[in-house]
Amino acid sequence: MKIRDNVWASELGRAPIDVWLKMRATPFTNPPNARSLRKFEAGNVFEWIVSLILKRAGILQESQKWSSYQYEGLIEVTGKADFIAGGKPDIEKWKSESRSLGLPDVFLRVGDSILEYFEKNYPDGLAIMPLEIKSVSAFMFEALERNQQSSKIHRMQLFHYLKSDNHPFGSIVYICRDDLRIIEFLVENPSDTEQEYKNTIEILSAYHQENKQPPLEQPIVFDEDIGKFAKNFNVAYSPYLKMLYGFNDQNAFDNVYQPKVARWNRVMCRIRDGKNMTKLNEEVKQEITDAGFNIDELIPKFVPNKDEEDNL
Repeated sequence: MKIRDNVWASELGRAPIDVWLKMRATPFTNPPNARSLRKFEAGNVFEWIVSLILKRAGILQESQKWSSYQYEGLIEVTGKADFIAGGKPDIEKWKSESRSLGLPDVFLRVGDSILEYFEKNYPDGLAIMPLEIKSVSAFMFEALERNQQSSKIHRMQLFHYLKSDNHPFGSIVYICRDDLRIIEFLVENPSDTEQEYKNTIEILSAYHQENKQPPLEQPIVFDEDIGKFAKNFNVAYSPYLKMLYGFNDQNAFDNVYQPKVARWNRVMCRIRDGKNMTKLNEEVKQEITDAGFNIDELIPKFVPNKDEEDNL
């Protein structure tokens, strides 16, 4: 770590206080644990598989392309796009060459699936554009599929590469780690994503330029990506969890807030369905309100899963 005046594209949407501390090279109190490192490595494996596919199919233009963009008066944003790809995939070339590499069958199936997806959705070939590859859990994949919208963090990251190099569009490709399903979301330039991107940079710039520490994050948030209350992953996975919030590790944080999140979502189900409210339900409803949430505004956005509805 070193003191810096730039923010990385992958940090956009993360907790401002964490980014502020990282920019000042503040040592972590909670570095990534073994499980987190394995998840990073799993992401690297999927990224490597896609790079192999794009190369063998003849559509990889560039990988890890560095880019920079800076609005006047704001801090610089830098980053590296996973891939710049374009052209018409040569599926037969992929199949003939990949079979000689000695790869496990699962890699070959993933490759065939991805190229068949590209052939079906881009019959005339892909325009040259950035591709961001994200491997996610089944839980996250299904939330994205249900909402038909990419994660705000990911689309701001991709938008940076579009803005930096003046690409008209790019894609975020999500691969489910559990069963290898694929879903893709297009991000355009210009689009409403630029306002999200610029607003985030403005917030980070104000704190950095004034050398003012941002406030702590709230432990529970209403996550619009999944349509319900959730523990704040910016807190749970903060590299400064102990220093800022007093928890030794993520498990300690989860033990306090996961039951509360489940309770809030169950009561939101009852409110949405017009069920009679018990005294305990009313107390939980007041908890939600006291935390600063407007229940009436959130109910139309609320999307519980089956387990929460079954446990009413």
